[in-house]
Amino acid sequence: MNRCRITSVLAFVLACAAAVAQESYLWSFDRDPVGRVPSYLLADTNWVVAVDSGAPTQPNVLTASAEGCTNALGSVCSVQEFKLEHGRLWTRLNVFSGAAGLVFRMRAADNFDVLMVAPDSSRLQLMAVRNGVPQELASSALKTAFGRWHRMGVELDGRTIGCYFDGELRMTAAEDPMSAGKGTIGMIVAGGGRVHFDDLNVDVTTAAEPARRGETVVQVFLVGDRISIGDHIVTLPQLTERLGQRFDSTQRLLLLVDRNMAYERVEQILKAAVTIGFEKISIELRK
Repeated sequence: MNRCRITSVLAFVLACAAAVAQESYLWSFDRDPVGRVPSYLLADTNWVVAVDSGAPTQPNVLTASAEGCTNALGSVCSVQEFKLEHGRLWTRLNVFSGAAGLVFRMRAADNFDVLMVAPDSSRLQLMAVRNGVPQELASSALKTAFGRWHRMGVELDGRTIGCYFDGELRMTAAEDPMSAGKGTIGMIVAGGGRVHFDDLNVDVTTAAEPARRGETVVQVFLVGDRISIGDHIVTLPQLTERLGQRFDSTQRLLLLVDRNMAYERVEQILKAAVTIGFEKISIELRK
């Protein structure tokens, strides 16, 4: 995977004393050329980066249109050289027409699982596509409409698939043992639809990484609505300036995060750190 090109961030989340961690990846589209398909994605010309001043995290989004698509399943965009087995996959999306969602457990162009929202029918649907034939695994009624931003995600543990919408677990389904395991991830637009995606995020469950001897760490504390570095409480712009002054490619940035901290705030800081150049970023959840 070309991490520099996809502006990904690697985070090891150490929850309590458990020897379990998360490698977190973020594809933000914000530094990709407008009007083109990012090089780290495999997609047709219906998928391009565009500016969206109304997106939750600006400036760029990934847009897609299935108008004129001859594939009955719709148009799929997948991340190259990346596969997910256990963890979480989520995005923010704005469906203007048709249906759209997340693709995972992808083995081939006609074999994958998909979580899709169709605002015209106010329905969230989990499907398994096998040899081009979709089969519904679970569905849930939603209160939604075209032209609104929502957050969608799936959680995979090898046994069940958890389906989330706007932060709420809406349904679960048992995984097919034949399809469980590492698979490609991506996004889909169907039903002749049009959609904007703002960021694609993955948290991969892994074994915890041992501390590296001699590694220098820059610590930032996030408690309530406060950001502090050293003995100073700072704003996000001030934090960005201080991190820029301290940045060294050999350093690790450690975010000590209160469990009640809004994830959107953590995401803002992650993006700022990635923009500066930090590639080793750890998040420790505090009680």
